[in-house]
Amino acid sequence: MIKTIARSIYGDLPELIKDPLGSFLERARNPSGISPVRIGRRQSYLISDPAFIRRVLLENFENYDKETPSYEAVQLVLGRGMFTSHGPLWKKNRKLAQPAFHGHRVQRFGPILERISRRFADRWEGLCRRGEPVDASEDMMKITLEGVSEVLFGADISESSSEINRVFPVVLKNLAYRVTRPIRWPDWMPTQRNKEFKEALGSLNRVVDGLIQKRRQRLAEIEAMTPDARDLLSTLMLAQDEETGERMSDAQLRDEVMTLMIAGHETTANALTWVWYLLDQHPEEADRLHQELHQEVGDRAPTVGDLPRLKRLRMVISEALRMYPPVWTFDRRAIAADMLGTTKIAPGDLVIISPYAIQRNPAFWSDPDTFRPERFEPGQEEQKNKFLFLPFGAGPRICLGQSFAMMESLLIMATLLSRFRARRWDSSPIKPRPVVTLRPSVPLLLRLELKNS
Repeated sequence: MIKTIARSIYGDLPELIKDPLGSFLERARNPSGISPVRIGRRQSYLISDPAFIRRVLLENFENYDKETPSYEAVQLVLGRGMFTSHGPLWKKNRKLAQPAFHGHRVQRFGPILERISRRFADRWEGLCRRGEPVDASEDMMKITLEGVSEVLFGADISESSSEINRVFPVVLKNLAYRVTRPIRWPDWMPTQRNKEFKEALGSLNRVVDGLIQKRRQRLAEIEAMTPDARDLLSTLMLAQDEETGERMSDAQLRDEVMTLMIAGHETTANALTWVWYLLDQHPEEADRLHQELHQEVGDRAPTVGDLPRLKRLRMVISEALRMYPPVWTFDRRAIAADMLGTTKIAPGDLVIISPYAIQRNPAFWSDPDTFRPERFEPGQEEQKNKFLFLPFGAGPRICLGQSFAMMESLLIMATLLSRFRARRWDSSPIKPRPVVTLRPSVPLLLRLELKNS
């Protein structure tokens, strides 16, 4: 009786909270490609048929918005930026921002990432010589946050970096709590968690607003620069609508900056942590990467110009993204009625897509739980259907920063692998922990060895 009452109130939520990865894996293997899920009183559907995913993310994407509990939970931090908005506002800001992420524009940030990667390699060398472990989980967070902050703000970030480093983990921790707890105390209640979150978010907002205002004061100087000399904030600030000449307001800039700071480092950091984990599990693959770096780069530090030749490294990162996609699930809300196969989707229903479940489905991937980078051999990709490999999403709302994320991932890994061999410090079990992103359940500590010692 109690279970029946609880189910009528919470639906499938207790099961999903207890074991979301296992639950989604099981449901995604429904031969129909669609599995009903009820979260509270809200009807939802987990879809795994690539034709249904294509329908939601591409063919009828305007019928599916982001007015869902999970996206609403992050709007307090990200506002109405490209990640959370939809409709005319999303189209306008996407159009303004897109040129900044074209391939040749992204390449100009290479020297920044090269410098930051080398600086972290120097830090790792100090720890290595002292025989101390490296916390790859924490350091991948630090290096990607430094990277995206300097790409966004340029030299201006130096005065604010310590405050960003202090409050950013607090914001992320509370953001994860909001997303994974659909039933929680209201934000206005003076709980310790809410007070901590409010203080950290207020501090981060003040830093970002101050950097935007500082940039406004230098706008004439920035306009005189060549496009390749501008940081990303300046590029976004100067972007104009071709028809109206309109630019982003300060409020819009703030939302996009917060989106890029969080999406641009949290996802990449977790992906790289899983790469280190997989290389420890498969030392023969680490040997292949060391050999590739020796052949293609030699004894110098890798640069952006080397990345196209590091094909094996790109394959390894892609396979890590398949096995442990940072964005392990996302959802959409149906605006109007739709049909997915024989299932009627009513207005207000949620559609859930789990890259983790789809990318481990044996119906689409051979031996899906086995690490095999050869799946992504150039021209020989095992899975060519782009709606079955979704680490960056798909369709018109595909991640705008995917080229930057891959360049950053390749450069960080190439720089660190060119100087170190790494194995896990201990053998404690590690499992994926699904929060906002797919994180390791415990810190990933590495024992380093200098390659040339």
